Amino acid sequence: MDPTAKRSPYQYHPLLSEENQIRLIRLMPSKDKDATIECQVFNYSLNPAKGIHLYEALSYVWGNAKETVSINIDKRLFDATKNLYAALLRLRDDYFDRILWVDAICINQMDEREKEKQIWLMSRIYGHASRVIVWLGNSESAHGENSDRVLEEIRAIAEKGHAEYPDSQIIRREILTLLQRPWFRRVWVSES
Repeated sequence: MDPTAKRSPYQYHPLLSEENQIRLIRLMPSKDKDATIECQVFNYSLNPAKGIHLYEALSYVWGNAKETVSINIDKRLFDATKNLYAALLRLRDDYFDRILWVDAICINQMDEREKEKQIWLMSRIYGHASRVIVWLGNSESAHGENSDRVLEEIRAIAEKGHAEYPDSQIIRREILTLLQRPWFRRVWVSES
């Protein structure tokens, strides 16, 4: 870990509210799977007249706020929840940086006024994203189902063009277990 990151926590710079500004992160690449997550933050205007920059929006469950892992943002220390850390590890490429919008990092969670303004912009943030990535958690869950296999089974069922309940009792149980993950219980997912 960068020694300066230990001494200085990440500090947010204000956003320009009149330009519908948000923050994006650049997730830096690393071939070393054990390397510290490195990100850079930059401001971005949702005003189309300013031009567009492709970014992906991450949809995930924060997890326990007391269980954190340190990452570096602009060479400064930032505490990410374990679930966010796992998502960033999975999304990090070996060679190319990745531009992301991640609420826990891109919104100053200590600034209530900023949070209120940014929440108001969330439909535009997700709407302007080139893609929305849903992070359900690691593939192997604590309950034994393998989400990669389950999602592949769901894709195969969908390809048939009609909903057909799987024959296997194990697959049915794993699909139901996957659908019980915390992401599916969030208010804006379950009430949509």
